[in-house]
Amino acid sequence: MGLFSSLFGKREPQPESERPPDAELDPGEALDSPDGALRVDAARALLERWRSGDVHAAEVLAPRLGDLLEDPEPLVRAAALSGVRLLRKPENLARCESAVLALLADPVPQVRTAAIWSALRLPGEAARARVRAILESGEESMRFAAACALSDVQDPAALPELQAALADDHRRQEALSALMSLGDPSAVSEIAKVFEHDSLGEFDRTLAAAALARFGDARGARHLVARLESDADDRPIAAEWAGRLGVQEAIPALDALAGTDGDAAQGAAIRALGRLKAPGAEERLIRIASDRAAPEDLRMDAAEGLAELSTPAALDLLRKLAAEGPEELRQLCAELLAEVQADAG
Repeated sequence: MGLFSSLFGKREPQPESERPPDAELDPGEALDSPDGALRVDAARALLERWRSGDVHAAEVLAPRLGDLLEDPEPLVRAAALSGVRLLRKPENLARCESAVLALLADPVPQVRTAAIWSALRLPGEAARARVRAILESGEESMRFAAACALSDVQDPAALPELQAALADDHRRQEALSALMSLGDPSAVSEIAKVFEHDSLGEFDRTLAAAALARFGDARGARHLVARLESDADDRPIAAEWAGRLGVQEAIPALDALAGTDGDAAQGAAIRALGRLKAPGAEERLIRIASDRAAPEDLRMDAAEGLAELSTPAALDLLRKLAAEGPEELRQLCAELLAEVQADAG
């Protein structure tokens, strides 16, 4: 599972969910429909099944990606670009290369942005060079998208654009998250300036603290723990990042929050205990995830924590819940198991 997935929404663009395809029309057949809306829904449905580990959906959609990348409906093209990011074999990615690179100049901004992320999945240096070139674009939104995407592959060319975005109230949170993913310690001085700024809002300050903690700056970890021990509104964010960044000194505060029913940070604290592999976390998370009387959202939080633990007992329970749990929990557990398997190689 990606360590630096943005807490404020995945930075990598995803097609929006809409209605499912007509129940009587197979999604594979619907891809050939003259109705653009049906093609969009079919592509999205197959894409979600593929992400969840459905081999049949992958076998249906993957061979069609080349054609779908040239579909007249922009949202089909965007969905196909998401499919490219699920391909693993270099030869399959290479077959999509020319179409993906062509979409970097698509007239629809959403498609261009999606193409940036997909281009970085292509083998070889040529595609990355095309994305780097977008950093010189006169269109700020495309420069920023390129910088965020390049940060995911730790390309230092992203640094100047991301640092510049720290001054933008609307870009700051995403820029901080991207800087964490980039992992370039030379960003610390600019992040520290943001963190120390008197007028900074508490949510932004907590994310800046997370970025400092990412680079080993003790100010960041201290701030995250202090927020967890307060009654501030940003505690869920502090809990999330304390877990993601391995802030072991946060375990006592997280343990208390995980046991506080109704607290806004309870779910994030439960997930964090799994990520931190805290003492007693396996037993506690198994108990929550197995409890049919527990709120389903907390059971899902516990499932995420169990996936992070990935112990035999944790994975056994995830398999059981993926087979017979409530619908949302079942789907989540299937996705988590697919991610664990992918991470294992």
